[in-house]
Amino acid sequence: MDHQVKYVLQESEMPRHWYNVIADLPSPPPPPLHPGTGQPVGPDDLAPLFPAALIAQEVSPERHIEIPGEVIDVYRLWRPTPLFRARRLEQDLGTPARIYYKYEGGSPAGSHKPNTAVPQAYYNAPRA
Repeated sequence: MDHQVKYVLQESEMPRHWYNVIADLPSPPPPPLHPGTGQPVGPDDLAPLFPAALIAQEVSPERHIEIPGEVIDVYRLWRPTPLFRARRLEQDLGTPARIYYKYEGGSPAGSHKPNTAVPQAYYNAPRA
């Protein structure tokens, strides 16, 4: 029986794509509704709030979305982070499911927040 609890990727094994769960759902979730009209929100409604690249990701049916190289370079400062298997929780729950959690305390902020803040800053930065 394998008793491994901690899994650590090498830097060379870091993911190069974000996973979009929408691609694997039996049907897409309903679109968010515009608070003023009650109608589904479209890309034009989001344009005043978000850069085009983030809107494209939000509406993408693709399973994998490439992580920009500049974002990966920043992620390398603290990622990959360890993945832990919660074996005792699995046992206490009596579940055959495998339960994992990530430790994100090694990031500059000591939490998971830079994982999304870095790409948001990247996509919102003016491009020459």
